[in-house]
Formats: sequence, C-alpha cells, structure tokens
Amino acid sequence: MEAILGGIISALVAGAVAKANDVGGKIIADAYDGLKSLIVRKLGKGGAVQSVEDAPQSESAQAVLAEAMANGGVAGDAELAAKASDLEAKLAAIPEGSRRSDIEVGNIRGRVNAVVERLVATGRIKLGDITAQTGDARLSDLTAGAEPKKV
Repeated sequence: MEAILGGIISALVAGAVAKANDVGGKIIADAYDGLKSLIVRKLGKGGAVQSVEDAPQSESAQAVLAEAMANGGVAGDAELAAKASDLEAKLAAIPEGSRRSDIEVGNIRGRVNAVVERLVATGRIKLGDITAQTGDARLSDLTAGAEPKKV
C-alpha cells in the first residue's frame, strides 16, 4: 500500500510541476486535473491537495497529503493508482526536446568579481542579487525563452 501511495503522490507532484510550467499542454493538464479531482472527491479534503499544487517540491506538503490519504483510507485505492499511472505514462511520452526548462539562481556574492554568463533556458531565468565586493558584478550572454536545440 505504501508503494501505491508513493506512486500517487509522485504522479501528482510531477503533474503539478508540468502543468505549472505548461509542459505537455492540455493532455497533461487534463490528466493532472483528473487525478487531483479524484483525490479530492475520495478524500473529501482539498486543502492538502492544494498545498501540493501550490508548492509541489515541498516535502512537508507531500507528507501532509500522504498522511491525509493514509488516514482517509484511500492510500491503496486502485482507481487512484490507475489515474496516477495514466498521468505518469503521459508525462513520460512528452518528447525531451519539448520540455521547458527554467533556471533559477539565488544570490551571488563575489569577494573580487561576481560574473554570470552563458545561461540558456527554454523557459525563464530568474536571478537573485549579484554583489561584488570589489571588481565587476557582470551579467552577459543570458537567453530566456530559447528554442530547444534539436538533437
């Protein structure tokens, strides 16, 4: 039962990330929404599912949902497992080159120089503060929204 629950949570997290990043289009969004709706209907609690959707990488949000599902008696539900498997199959079928990639860099501090260069993302680039104590604080050759390279 624990493996089934882990698979359901894993599929939900992957679907939330894909939907938020607009990966896979309507097919993925519909499969994710179907799994999410089924969990909410069977569990009767939308808050735990919404927490995972809002912060899919949050281990605490995932743990709260897993506990709610285990306590709600739906952890080993075959229908949920089938919906999760369907979503995972659809995610796996997305061509690698069509996936959007974002780059997020936190704060950069350099004692002498702080340099960020040659970043390419098919999605967005988000940078934190860039600080050089002395010398240069420089950004160069950053490309966001680039077309994926053909392999």
